[in-house]
Amino acid sequence: MKKLSVAFVTLVLAMGCSMLVAQQPARHGHMHHPMTPPATGAMLHIANNLVDAINNKDSAALEKMLTPDAVYLDEDGHAPPARAWVQKLTAGASPKHITISETHGQMWGDAGWVSFNYTLTEDYKGQPKTLKGTASIVARKAADGDWQIKMIHGALEQKVAGITQ
Repeated sequence: MKKLSVAFVTLVLAMGCSMLVAQQPARHGHMHHPMTPPATGAMLHIANNLVDAINNKDSAALEKMLTPDAVYLDEDGHAPPARAWVQKLTAGASPKHITISETHGQMWGDAGWVSFNYTLTEDYKGQPKTLKGTASIVARKAADGDWQIKMIHGALEQKVAGITQ
């Protein structure tokens, strides 16, 4: 009887531990926050429209997405005008191509945010270059019902031994 109760307790503990391990999110070399919701609806639409405007070099479409007082923040804390960011992404003879992944977002009434990882390829001085990073956008719903970008933050991917890898 004693052996049976020890076996039973061991079985219960093993099952409990295996259930806890199975519920843990996969870790693929980066921190995963299970509470961060995937982008849906209007926030995903903003991210996809941004991609389309950049890939089509459509500065008018990208500028229309911005509020008049929109702010762009780069990874160094600079805040160049958002329209300068638009020009960098849509001007010049070199084609640019951006893809996004790992979109996350949330909405609260007439405000929301979306973030995503991006890969941007373009020619620089005749050579193909690829930039990777993360972008975060805060948006608000305008009086006409359209969603507009109020703030953009962009950060280039950085590899720091022992910290990010």
